[in-house]
Amino acid sequence: MLNHGLENRAFVKLPEGVDIAITSAGLVSRSYAYIIDFIIRTILIAIIATVLMLFGDFGEGILLVMYFLISWGYNIFYEVKNGQTPGKKRLKIRVVQDNGLPPNFSQIVVRNLIRPADMLPVGYFLGLIVMCFNPRFKRIGDWAAGTSVVYEEDAMSRELLPDGPAERPGIAFSTEEQLAVLDFIERAHEFSPARRQEIANILSKPLNIEENDSVETLFNYARYFAGQNNINSGSSNSESKQ
Repeated sequence: MLNHGLENRAFVKLPEGVDIAITSAGLVSRSYAYIIDFIIRTILIAIIATVLMLFGDFGEGILLVMYFLISWGYNIFYEVKNGQTPGKKRLKIRVVQDNGLPPNFSQIVVRNLIRPADMLPVGYFLGLIVMCFNPRFKRIGDWAAGTSVVYEEDAMSRELLPDGPAERPGIAFSTEEQLAVLDFIERAHEFSPARRQEIANILSKPLNIEENDSVETLFNYARYFAGQNNINSGSSNSESKQ
């Protein structure tokens, strides 16, 4: 990570040679988000408790189960969906991987299961201390999971491509070639289909890509360069490079 000295804005350097800017959410915004989520959880549990207490001991047993599920599952459920709990959404912050990509399920589970360590000895004291002594305001759970909490506009700017297969090229691309592919894909929606195909054909010649499949292949390559999942090894279109 390259810190460019602009407060808590940093530039993460990807293996592809591309820098992406992220602005880490600080203590204030994350605290407000936590308070909002805490209030929502409290109201939800209170409503459930009011109903279940009508069923005596059986209701109390179910209430304990519901309390456990809500306490532990609330953050996991929302963060797995889109990286945002209602509180984070209200503050326009989002959980991402350290490289700016959306987190996976295991990372979300880890960052939330380690939350009790952040709460030691009481009131998130240890977590707040850890956050104060690193430039990205990562708590212990974030360090363990490899995640960060950033402002939403930076997280959204990382969503370069729609869902689809990512394909590893069969040849090595230089940084300049990778940037050319990513730049084309980022602006592809601005072009007509005919113009898009024309530009893709121009790019395909030095990259040894068949012109008939050039647009789709470049999209697949771009997903790989951007670090998206569903990677397929090899390329039927590119066996060697002159």
